[in-house]
Amino acid sequence: MLLWRSVSQGFMERIITRLDNREELWKFIAEKRIAVIGYGNQGRSQALNMRDSGLSVVIGNVEDGYAERARQEGFEVFSIERATKEADIVFMLIPDEVQPAVFRASVEPYLKRGGSVVFASGYNHFFHTLEVPEHANVLMIAPRMIGFGVRERFLRGQGFPVLIALGRSYTEDAQSQLLALTDAIGALKPGGLAVLSSFREEVLVDLLSEQTWAGALLFFFRAYYEVATELGASPEAVLLELYASGELVEIARSIMDEGLFKQLRNHSHTSQYGQLTRGPIFVDQEVKGTMRQIALKILDGSFAKEWALEQQTGLIHFKKLQEIASEHPMEKEEAKLYRTLGRI
Repeated sequence: MLLWRSVSQGFMERIITRLDNREELWKFIAEKRIAVIGYGNQGRSQALNMRDSGLSVVIGNVEDGYAERARQEGFEVFSIERATKEADIVFMLIPDEVQPAVFRASVEPYLKRGGSVVFASGYNHFFHTLEVPEHANVLMIAPRMIGFGVRERFLRGQGFPVLIALGRSYTEDAQSQLLALTDAIGALKPGGLAVLSSFREEVLVDLLSEQTWAGALLFFFRAYYEVATELGASPEAVLLELYASGELVEIARSIMDEGLFKQLRNHSHTSQYGQLTRGPIFVDQEVKGTMRQIALKILDGSFAKEWALEQQTGLIHFKKLQEIASEHPMEKEEAKLYRTLGRI
């Protein structure tokens, strides 16, 4: 569908590490006015990075602490409606769950013909929970980095990974805008890269992570805690072994730097043998089948409908789950240990 002739690609066709004709591409955004809707986690970092890159950026936000911080940091802050009216490119950087209502009321009626809407995730465009008018480009620049990291790495002259996609090309320069904006937020500085992706792919990998290994890890740790304490281990020893010592962070860093299984070389032979022989017991074909079913329910929209209904009914089930989680004995022991460690 796209030729992506404007990039110098890395070891795979989907990987962009730098722009060959950067100056030419930047002509498509240099004179544009950009509105960043929301000055929270990603909004602040991306707005600051684009401004420091030389672009004209305004903030669209309700009057709250975020708006005040944006003013203190030198931005013009307008209502979302006015920011959209004045902008050629609109970054939707408020939470996914509130985007549809805000977009319909405060962005869609004021969006310029030939303008661009940039999303940081694929969720709302893929599930059609909001519809960008046909007279606008639809772009996605989805950092694989928390907002704080997006800013800190930029300040250190370092890039970060992003997934990018062109959802709709209304104007001929949509692809050029996408590539230049990816560069403007700092993703393509040394050490960063962009993966040519799709809204579908971003939704799949993001939600599948949240609904499989990320959630399973929490409850796997809880089961470990229960078994170990039932067999006489102290809560403190268990919590330190699991994550409170910070060793887990170092393992995660080794995985990032060296690779998932290559980092095993940093462990003792006893540890390596135990992981390689016992680990597969917990991940059999039945588990993989369950994971696949979860993935299919993401892609067919079942989860999106479930989550929308939960929000419409006041998050009753969600809040109950949070309450149940907070009442487990492990939470109380964790708080005691963290107070001793001076963390709370």
